[in-house]
Amino acid sequence: MTKPAFNFKMVAPLAAAIISVNAGAQQAPETQGELMETIVVTAQAANARSDIERQRESNKVVAVQTSEAIGELPDANVTEALQRMSGVFIARDQGEGRFVGVRGIDPNLNASTINGMSLPAPETDSRAVALDVIPSDLLASLEVFKTLTPDMSADSIGGAIEIKSINALDQDGETYKVTVENGYSELQGENSPKFAGTYTNKFDLGGRTLGVAVAASHQERNFGSENIETDGVWEEFTALDGSEGITAAEIEQRDYTVTRERTGLAANFDLEVSEGSQLYLHTLYSDFSDDEERQRNSFKLDEENDDPDTVSANSVTWSDAALEKELKDRYEEQEILSVVAGGSHDMDKWGVEYAVGFSHAEESEPHRRDTTFVQEGLELGYTRAGKIPKMFAADASAMDAASYELDELVVEDNYTDDEEVSFRIDFRRDIDVAGHPSELKFGLHERRREKTGDLNATVYDGFGGDFTLADFASNGVDYGLGDFGPGVNKGALNAFINANLGSFEIDETSTALDSARDYVMNEDISALYLMNDIDFGRANLVYGVRYEATDFSADGYRVAESGEAISGAEEIAEDVYVSAVSYERDYSNLFPSVNFKYDYSENIVLRAAFTESLSRPSFGDLNPSAAEIEYDEGELEVAAGNPALEPYEARNFDVSFEYYADSLGMFSLGAFHKQIDNFVVTADVASTADYSMYVGSLAVEEAEIFQPINGDKATLTGAELSWTRGFDNGFLLRANATMTDSEADLGLGADAERGNKITLPSQADLVANFIVGYERDALSLRLSTAYKSERLLEVDLEDEAFDLYEDDHMQLDLSAKYRFENGMQVFFNAVNLTDEPFYANRRGYNGQYEEYGPAYVLGVTYSTF
Repeated sequence: MTKPAFNFKMVAPLAAAIISVNAGAQQAPETQGELMETIVVTAQAANARSDIERQRESNKVVAVQTSEAIGELPDANVTEALQRMSGVFIARDQGEGRFVGVRGIDPNLNASTINGMSLPAPETDSRAVALDVIPSDLLASLEVFKTLTPDMSADSIGGAIEIKSINALDQDGETYKVTVENGYSELQGENSPKFAGTYTNKFDLGGRTLGVAVAASHQERNFGSENIETDGVWEEFTALDGSEGITAAEIEQRDYTVTRERTGLAANFDLEVSEGSQLYLHTLYSDFSDDEERQRNSFKLDEENDDPDTVSANSVTWSDAALEKELKDRYEEQEILSVVAGGSHDMDKWGVEYAVGFSHAEESEPHRRDTTFVQEGLELGYTRAGKIPKMFAADASAMDAASYELDELVVEDNYTDDEEVSFRIDFRRDIDVAGHPSELKFGLHERRREKTGDLNATVYDGFGGDFTLADFASNGVDYGLGDFGPGVNKGALNAFINANLGSFEIDETSTALDSARDYVMNEDISALYLMNDIDFGRANLVYGVRYEATDFSADGYRVAESGEAISGAEEIAEDVYVSAVSYERDYSNLFPSVNFKYDYSENIVLRAAFTESLSRPSFGDLNPSAAEIEYDEGELEVAAGNPALEPYEARNFDVSFEYYADSLGMFSLGAFHKQIDNFVVTADVASTADYSMYVGSLAVEEAEIFQPINGDKATLTGAELSWTRGFDNGFLLRANATMTDSEADLGLGADAERGNKITLPSQADLVANFIVGYERDALSLRLSTAYKSERLLEVDLEDEAFDLYEDDHMQLDLSAKYRFENGMQVFFNAVNLTDEPFYANRRGYNGQYEEYGPAYVLGVTYSTF
């Protein structure tokens, strides 16, 4: 594909606004010079100093980033802002940061709260919240806690992420800020406008002060990606001509066109009743939509023949293969609502804080359509393997739209709902311990959560005529990773479906198998804690214990295709049987913790901590209803959850040395060690699974059954380095790195077909950031690099050589700003300048390769503060 150069048309909508606002605000040269002299202390340096001071004062190991510091970087949402912090990496979707990992550990092993309350997850299978739905414009600060105290939820092995939204009492009177920007995707040649605004004010209510803060943000982002990936695994084959080699039986080319819209609203009300007494109501609403069109070629190489005609280290040819062309037309919307009401009161030596929270998240995927056209009897293969397989079709008909028959239409209506009601009350009492001031704290926390999924699919395989791709063809698929051939015209196809859907024939068996996936999961957590915070002057000690009791239940369905009746199951379609399944599990844990801080000198701080924590498996892993069951002529493919999973349990040890320079500068070195029981890994369990659970009495010749399982024990040892240095000439350097090494025991036994030792799943050995900043007078520049090393994604229980790894990722971003004397600021951001792709592989063979291209943003901000 020929990538378009940077499109200067994106400048037009903003240039006029910038010129017009500044034209009337020009001052005499003398006045401008006086104003420029006031910007000697740079914003970048001031923000870095604020972050460092908050980190130093904390009684826990923490990384801090304020909203001002976030604004200096080219980050559009909370996830991407977090990646700049020490020990933090992000997992991306379509090139955008969505989920956050801490200390190289799986994002599902972190806890996220906003204004002190947990956030639900709208995704069907996730416990981790995709923080990209929260615009960075709504933030006051981000904090990543790497050690815990008893007043915090123990549900965190990687780290606890606290998001604080804006508070008017922290501002000086009336303030407002407005931002308008336009983004540009180089790969797609599309523009992406965004608007954001914040307003705060304080009102005197007869001796009481009411702070009101309102923020709104809306972005429409138009972009896309190009992808080639393997469906299944690479394995050894002996070809029909006697040659031997490694190949895959199905490879897909994909082209995505995506429009994502994000709308964020926050309204916070804080009432200062009297000195030491406050009431508050904090609200957050986020709406995220993802409109995706995916064109896909599926090379079904083993459609008729189990073995290729010929195979070598870099090429393969299969005869009687099939090529499917598919259009996915999907609109997905996610909503999150968080409402927290509470207060805090100081009463002489006593203090009390309380809060009641309601959080609701939902995901809807209405009227999704996946339409497949197929051509069989082809000679297909690839002439190059590796990262980007070079696919070929020997038959000229592969490029002829009229040779593809309309084969199948799947219409889905899927809805997920996640709701949590929470309550907490915390009491404080000032006491003396051996002559030293201390604070005794105890409290009660309650969380009641329910996650439900209503998943429906209708499969059509008869269309009242012999329709081909030529009836709906599009030659406009701009795909740069190989020859794509004709695509599907979405408009023409949808018009045909809308006019004729009622007359299509339904595949009752496939419909029944794909629809019996509903579930209800309930998780109730009750916690009590007791802790003491003692101030020894130069030293501080926080110790205590937390008790958490968890009551979990899951209801779903077991569905199976079988030639014979299954006892206790209902036949809902011919040879399809379904039965309700229920699981219950109650467990309780005691979590002791100790955090010690010692000010060795004015510049040196030493820390040590021991904590215990857990992480509950993701809801997708716990789902009792299988996500996918496909059976075709003896071949079985299953993706299923495992509600019997045990939670991760961890013992965590931390030590750190921190040096704070008199001028702007900081260096820290820390070490940590984690002992983890019951870690979870996704594995192909076909060699040990009971096939009758999915296909009853039907014969299975070949199977792939992916399911999460508990491993035995794992250890994770690491070191963290962080360095910040400011210079008088306006330069600012920030660097951090987290290096980890892990070993996990699968617990397979002595007769296992593969080695028993792996790295901890989804763990990256190295996470690093390097930022070069420069600010002088009104100009501010930042060049940022984020790096994440290789990590294990999936385990093959038969052959470790075919474990799936995500390749390392290094991304370079640029931010430039210019401040005018009237409160206006013009900024330019460039993201993914090096065009870094996503790549996952098995022994160097393609698992998934995806390109996104660079993106650029030009915008203007007007602020009164």
